[in-house]
Amino acid sequence: MRYDSHMAVPAGSPIDSRALVPLPPKDVAMAIKGKQSIGQIGITLIVQDVAAAADFYRDVIGAEEIRRSFSHNHGEPAGPEALGAELSLAGARLNVAKENPRWREAPRPDWPRSPTSAGASSGFLIVYVDDVDAVFARAVAAGATSLAKDQGPQETYWGDKAVRIIDPFGHGWVIQSRLEDVEEADLAARFEAQRARIRASRTAQPA
Repeated sequence: MRYDSHMAVPAGSPIDSRALVPLPPKDVAMAIKGKQSIGQIGITLIVQDVAAAADFYRDVIGAEEIRRSFSHNHGEPAGPEALGAELSLAGARLNVAKENPRWREAPRPDWPRSPTSAGASSGFLIVYVDDVDAVFARAVAAGATSLAKDQGPQETYWGDKAVRIIDPFGHGWVIQSRLEDVEEADLAARFEAQRARIRASRTAQPA
């Protein structure tokens, strides 16, 4: 069965394939040597600016860039704009795909789109880094925002120092560094101790 471009719809389908969100470039997450392997997770983030997003995930988050795609299909002339990018992050394949600018014309309202178009992020990618403070500083300098008002990374009762951010392309991230190893059995007591500290700090604040 032939498919139009790399839209997920058979050629000749009554659905207008031009209005659908394109799948990642054909090299991404397919049965090609050196690509995603069995048991390895692959994540595709849909964005409006592939080049800027790939730069951010490489330079700020610390992903290793593998390649960028500038054409929809193999053998087609490359255009000036990156349409997809493939990166490696913490053992996973991180794919970045350009949002179809005509997604509003799709016959179904639930086709994937960028968080910018959807109005919100639908989840978080969680990654451990060596220095969460340094990564957070780079992220904010590059246009990311913290979900905790006016707060950077915080020490948690489960042993991490963590911060939740929204990247400049609308995707949510939890960036964290491990401070100590904590036993599961100790979590309840540590949670209560942290909650007590928070209450005490609020009580100590002037009215």
